Amino acid sequence: MKAQKRLFHLVTFLVFLLAEGCVTPAPAQYGVQKDQLAHIPARIAVLPCRKWPQGALYATQKKLEITDAEVGNLCTNLDKYVLSGFDGQPYMRGISPVVVKKLLERNPKGSQLDQLESLWFRPSQVCEACRNPTSYYKGVVSSRTDWREWLSGVSREATSADAVLLPFVSEAQGDVIDDRGLYYAVRSAQLVLLLIDTNNGELIWAGTKKGEIRLPLSSKPSDPKAVVLPTWEELEKRILVPEIWAEFPGRQG
Repeated sequence: MKAQKRLFHLVTFLVFLLAEGCVTPAPAQYGVQKDQLAHIPARIAVLPCRKWPQGALYATQKKLEITDAEVGNLCTNLDKYVLSGFDGQPYMRGISPVVVKKLLERNPKGSQLDQLESLWFRPSQVCEACRNPTSYYKGVVSSRTDWREWLSGVSREATSADAVLLPFVSEAQGDVIDDRGLYYAVRSAQLVLLLIDTNNGELIWAGTKKGEIRLPLSSKPSDPKAVVLPTWEELEKRILVPEIWAEFPGRQG
């Protein structure tokens, strides 16, 4: 009888977890996803870069600690780099961020780009089971009906694109750190690219690049805010690199 009662409680607990959506997302890696190995999109709408939605936090994520102007400059350079990545690639057909933005802004309901933050929002703020951007997307966002409707709308507006490429600045910091008594001026950032099927919301491919520059300081600074940090230009040389395109579907070289 006791065994039956324990079994009943266990089943009830599992049902509760399922009902609350607390199932741990399957591990999600970068590169082409295992169930998308043969998928090469015919037309990709490249959306303008933006900071990772701050209502869509994953467990290991560091906060964005840079100004909006710095995010804007980094995104401008990432957009240019992403667009240049389509040059000379016969199996990669992309619609530029500028064109996509203009097409989407024709929608009388308002710019669809402004809706992404709310569509990715998660009431509990942080997905503790999500260890990186890809697991957050696959575990929290991809199956949402309103998100799939959004993707379908983007496809209609952007000349029937069968995939969207979303570039994000997911992390960025600039600070003075104490590493076991040694002080450094540090600049760091992580970029993330997500290629998503507009028909079903499935993640086709994900790319990322994280970089950091440390400049040693002779002693503990009296005013850390007065310390000159490494420049963004220096950091961009480490993160805007071909490695971010690893395994992109149809990419040559």
